[in-house]
Amino acid sequence: MKPTPPEILAYVLKTVQDLCQDWDYADEVGPQSLLFTGLGMESLDAVVLCTAIQDHYRIQMPFAELLADIGQKQRDLSIAELAEFVGQHVGAGAPEPEVEAASQRRT
Repeated sequence: MKPTPPEILAYVLKTVQDLCQDWDYADEVGPQSLLFTGLGMESLDAVVLCTAIQDHYRIQMPFAELLADIGQKQRDLSIAELAEFVGQHVGAGAPEPEVEAASQRRT
């Protein structure tokens, strides 16, 4: 797995920090901050955050699946993990492994 580009982490972190300005959250917000249990993010906040990220990068990302997965596993998501997820979808350029395997079967 490729490391998250620093500019993606910086953008996601700044976006979350900007969102937190509207909340009563006084602690420092950093890459290891947990979105839901740490920052108190609610589902509507997650939608706003995910929409802002998609608008910024101008691509659709499977945020619903990501959020459903963490909900099923009853765990939280750090800002760094969110940035990693975004990094996997931004500028991927290369087809997803399933798409690549399917195209190889056709040839």
